[in-house]
Order: sequence, then structure tokens, then C-alpha cells
Amino acid sequence: MTATRHDDPPQRWQAVHARTLRLAQRLRDTSVIFRRYAGELKYHPQTGIQGHIGQDLLDAAATMRDVLDEVEALARQWSEEIAWLRSQNSRMPMEDVHQGHTAVRAAIRLVRTALDVFSRAALHPERASLDAPYGHGAPSRVHPGAQCTWVAERAEELAVELASVTLRKENLLLTQPH
Repeated sequence: MTATRHDDPPQRWQAVHARTLRLAQRLRDTSVIFRRYAGELKYHPQTGIQGHIGQDLLDAAATMRDVLDEVEALARQWSEEIAWLRSQNSRMPMEDVHQGHTAVRAAIRLVRTALDVFSRAALHPERASLDAPYGHGAPSRVHPGAQCTWVAERAEELAVELASVTLRKENLLLTQPH
């Protein structure tokens, strides 16, 4: 019986790496939409959001959440991948990979948090009467445009971390005899 493509570990992990790099690119593409809205949305405590939150921004937020779910699903396979890599060469340097995995998991949490705050700020902005200059009515959050910036920055950082650790692992695969 011959091995199928999915039964061949190097092929399997290369396919996972290709998928991971595509997800990193989707994060970058989606962050562009957040960046555009960062410059368009304004917030005034008395009147709320100034500017229109378009369906493309709402879709971008949903896409980003979907990508995060997929990345987390891939991350659940990392211990299996590490075990396989170690089975190929027990002296293979894995410290960079472990650090990359840790950085990606931390970045996922930051993006999720930024998306949650964005949703509260953009979809349910609070209004307040001003009690100038620092009274009780002072706004307690930044405007949704700033939230868009934070989501974009964190998504871009996750994309970089994800691509970096994936390319490190791909390089390890390339250095192994087949």
C-alpha cells in the first residue's frame, strides 16, 4: 500500500504551512479595511459616531474572527508537528519555533480583545453629556477610528508572527533529508 499525500508527514505539514501563510495574508488584507475606517470614523461624546460604518467593515471584523478561529485550530496541531519534527532529528533547534508559537498565541489574544473593544465602541458607542473639563461626563473610551487602528495594528502583528514561525518551520523541513 502506498502512502497518500495526507499520510506523508512532510507533505502534510507543508500543506498546513501554505494554509497558515494564506491566513496571515487574509489578516493583512482585512487590516487594510480597518486602516481605511480609522481615518474616516470620528467620535463626539454628545452625538456619538460621525461617519458611516459600512458593511465592508462589519464583514472585515467577521472575517478576522473566522481567521482567528482557523489559526487557533492550526495552533492545536503544533504539539503534534513539534513531535514529528523532533522524531526527524532529536537535536533540531526548536527554541525559535516554541517562542514563535508563544508569540502567535499572545497575538491572537490581543486581536480578539481589540475586536471585542472595537465591537463595543463602534456598534454600541456611549454618549455622554460633557462636564468639562474632567468631570463625570467625560468620555471613558476613545473613538471607533482609534479602535480600528488598534485592530489593524494587532492583526498585522499577528500576521507577521504567524508568517515568521511558519517560515522557520518550513526551513526546518527543507533541511531534513527526504
